[in-house]
Amino acid sequence: MQFLPPYLSYPNSVEDGETSDDDITYTVRLAYDLTPNMNVYAGVSTGFKATSWNLSRDARPFAADIPALTEAGLLVPNLVPGTRFAGPEESTVYELGVKAEYDSVAFNLAIFSQEIEGFQSNVFNGTGFNLANAGKQSVDGAEFDVTWAPLEGLRIAFAMTYLDPLYDEFEGAAGVDGPTDLSGTKPAGIPELSTNTNVTYNFQIGGGPMAYVRLEHVYEDEVQAIENVPAEIASREINMFNASAGVTFGNGMELNLWGRNLNEDEYIQQAFPSVAQAGSYSGYPNTPRTYGLTLKYNFE
Repeated sequence: MQFLPPYLSYPNSVEDGETSDDDITYTVRLAYDLTPNMNVYAGVSTGFKATSWNLSRDARPFAADIPALTEAGLLVPNLVPGTRFAGPEESTVYELGVKAEYDSVAFNLAIFSQEIEGFQSNVFNGTGFNLANAGKQSVDGAEFDVTWAPLEGLRIAFAMTYLDPLYDEFEGAAGVDGPTDLSGTKPAGIPELSTNTNVTYNFQIGGGPMAYVRLEHVYEDEVQAIENVPAEIASREINMFNASAGVTFGNGMELNLWGRNLNEDEYIQQAFPSVAQAGSYSGYPNTPRTYGLTLKYNFE
């Protein structure tokens, strides 16, 4: 009837409770101006994330340390292996792109490929957190954004990101029914397509204060929220409209009226197995339609 696993004194004579990480990262980038208005570039960069520690009550020894703990007489009843930490991860990104800016139009395009060795996964299992290193996670993708100013004061912008993520190798991942092999599957929580479209108009009110109005649309296609919650229970698709309007007065006062999720879009932000309720799941819904009024004053 024990709710949480028995506590094993930590650090102990087998587990010293320490890690030591170091790495050298770099960025190399070449750029060339094709014309006075257009630049092309290519680059490669690396990144590093140090060891990630499990600080929850559910932190348990690695399976490889159980025999040594038993031999040292430290093993407590009913203790099963888990994770103390996830080792460091290293990433490499290759990117090609173009940037251009003209009188009324500007755009950027980037194509990239990223590989993460030892990707750190951290998944809530209902009573604690499972830390695990994937052998390799990769993602190929493209980003595009354009800004167009067809009239004075009017600005139309569009941004798009396409991602094709993959767990190239991930044995021992946290699954719906316990540890599983996610090798060859798509990581949860990463939409394939996401876009942002917005229109902003700035104008002057009768020769007096400056004002603006803005309308925004945010979209992310459907994706499983998290690996250890079935997609049919917790998937997420975002299709949301936001708007705002504001006035800036000459005396330093700013007035902004804003509304988010005007169309009452509903989706799950995060999900996880319910605590001590096998087969049940809980989640956090998104914020509903929200209005606000913001006042600012600039002292000079």
